[in-house]
Amino acid sequence: MAEYKTKVMVLDRKDLEAQLDLAVDDAIMASFEHPNHGILVTRHTNQTFTVALSPNIPSGTIGELDARLWTT
Repeated sequence: MAEYKTKVMVLDRKDLEAQLDLAVDDAIMASFEHPNHGILVTRHTNQTFTVALSPNIPSGTIGELDARLWTT
């Protein structure tokens, strides 16, 4: 399993784009060490995200998951 995973906490839309861009850029660099992994961006709340390498996402792609939809 790939080791790269980072948590991103944001306050507003401008912060969201800047912080996620930085986290995805870091994940892209980490993905070179894990060629069979793509990048998964998961929204947990409106202000909290994780960016991680995932073997369930095709290499060279970025998947998005909204975990807020799982809460009842």
